[in-house]
Amino acid sequence: MSIDGLVTFVGLVVALFALATDSRRKALLLRRGVTLTLTVVFGAAVLYLELFSVWAPECGWEAEVCRVLVLDGDKPWITPQQAAFVLVLVWLGLVLLNLQGKALGTRHLPRLLALATALAEEKRFSELNRVIQPHLGLIAGVSSGALTASDAQKQAATALERLLYRQRGFVQFIAMERPKTAVEMMAVEGQIVFEFAEQILRTLAENTDSPLFTEVYENQNTVNVGYDFPDHNTYLSFLFGDARQAERLGAWEPVMEAALVYLAEAKDGAYQTYLSGTADRFQNEERWRDRTFVAIRYLDLMVGAAMRQGVHWHMWLFYTTHLTKSLLELYVDPRKDEEVFDEWPTRNAYLLSSIFGALTDWIEAIDRLPADSPHLVLQSNRAVTQNGNIPKSAIIALGDCLRQVLLADAVSDRFKRNLSEIVFRCIAKLPRDGDKRGFRESLVASVLAGGPMMQSDHLGELRGIFEREDHILRGRLKDFEEALDAAIDLARG
Repeated sequence: MSIDGLVTFVGLVVALFALATDSRRKALLLRRGVTLTLTVVFGAAVLYLELFSVWAPECGWEAEVCRVLVLDGDKPWITPQQAAFVLVLVWLGLVLLNLQGKALGTRHLPRLLALATALAEEKRFSELNRVIQPHLGLIAGVSSGALTASDAQKQAATALERLLYRQRGFVQFIAMERPKTAVEMMAVEGQIVFEFAEQILRTLAENTDSPLFTEVYENQNTVNVGYDFPDHNTYLSFLFGDARQAERLGAWEPVMEAALVYLAEAKDGAYQTYLSGTADRFQNEERWRDRTFVAIRYLDLMVGAAMRQGVHWHMWLFYTTHLTKSLLELYVDPRKDEEVFDEWPTRNAYLLSSIFGALTDWIEAIDRLPADSPHLVLQSNRAVTQNGNIPKSAIIALGDCLRQVLLADAVSDRFKRNLSEIVFRCIAKLPRDGDKRGFRESLVASVLAGGPMMQSDHLGELRGIFEREDHILRGRLKDFEEALDAAIDLARG
């Protein structure tokens, strides 16, 4: 390599560096110590070889040694220019190898903070994610004290964590565009994670084009109890693959609260009109873009996973009662007084039926749970809550939901019978004898009490519907009929 060739090569390197994005240049400079050292050492060696003929020393040692060291003469084994070219290639390879390394040390954190702050201020969130994502473990380790670092490095890590977890624009960006980064950040232990997870899940729930809607649609692969959660469904796999993560983060609240707010704002609006329309197409593809339906399915996935995995908590499945109340407040059936034989007269009716279906599924799962499941242990057969038991909690919620429907004037008698029959058939499937008979007794008690509030204002409506039920089903519900008659007599005093 001649001097001209060396100058040309250096010029190309400088040009490439100048053409790189600002974030890439700054990211490269995070490891500038090694890069500068290599450049100085190899640059001096190359310059020495290029000027070898000017300042090369004479070799006064043995001939064989001199043959290796002396690069001029009649037949050199390699010329100084060739050696310089080889060193340039070695330098380039070492620099690239250094830049490919993803791991930073604690000493890099102040510089990483400066870079991340600049990118966040310019709202270059894609570049910010690319820069910080490989180092999330380092940031969390130093910030929590798990990794040894100086005070300045700890302060930089803490500032980085606050920037990444609380910069609303960045949080919304990774929620929608970078799920893997979002779940890696949610996996960190610490108080700062809870508000972050709430923002992530609320953003997902409020956008029908979000990854959450796609994952809920794709995650229909059932197992013995509940569903399997493949890795490509990033959010669901993280939250429900180990349902303790969902419990730790309170993953029910952002999604369900977003659904309730959406329903509350729908009164006399376009969405209420939409819910009052026919459910013909809704039961197919259309429902997977409906925020309320996806919230119900999300809750179903979460509760089923927690029950299968033995998580000792009801996962706030009682949101079903609030959803039922909100849907009934919006319920309008334009064909209520007509002879309609549709299973779901409106989209709203389909959503109510989905709630009842999820609740009865959680109750009927007792036949498929392992014998040592905590969800098979009942503390009482009465209509009282037991927060650590999912089937019992679903029993209490189902009684509440059925009472609300039976007292709703807007709901047609035919659809009330449809939902009541779902409950009747669930009772019939539960064992009357054996270790699990308490679940049947609890469901009968909850239906008659209208949930945990011990109400009796729905019993007349319930009795009228039960009398019109199929005689075969009624024959399997003699215990329920006797309890219903006794409850009505007690209510009359």
